[in-house]
Amino acid sequence: MLVTGMQRMLHAFILKMVPRLSDADDILQETNLVLWARQADFTAGSDFRAWSFRIARYQVMAYRKRESVNRLVFDDELVDRLANHAQVQEDQLLNKRELLLACLDKLTDIQRRLLADRYGDQLSGREIAEKTGHNVDAVFQSLHRARESLLHCVEKGLVEISQE
Repeated sequence: MLVTGMQRMLHAFILKMVPRLSDADDILQETNLVLWARQADFTAGSDFRAWSFRIARYQVMAYRKRESVNRLVFDDELVDRLANHAQVQEDQLLNKRELLLACLDKLTDIQRRLLADRYGDQLSGREIAEKTGHNVDAVFQSLHRARESLLHCVEKGLVEISQE
């Protein structure tokens, strides 16, 4: 009965020491388990509120200790290395995108329209064949040739960039 009557006060007490409601809920449950397990340690007639708050405080301290051990913290050197790596990757993606756009301009109008139908409008090979009046095999062969042209153009551009 004492434990049940203290739930709101214990929860409010715990919430003052931890930032997240879900953590406070978990700590309250742990506190309740300790209160039940150690009920024989409580002296009848003494201040149950003070005793239960002391147990809750120890549970909060244990939580904080667990969090400090479990928390992944990067040192400044690692953060700098990760940031530099991310920047290099971003630059490479930008280069590839610019190369792809330049290479798309080198394709014929028919190849660009075919790629736009397939990848922009998400049309199937059969739908493109019906739209253009070509057979499905011819559509797939044309798509393959357009993709091959793009791949070779981008690869050539990357080689040129790496040699600069």
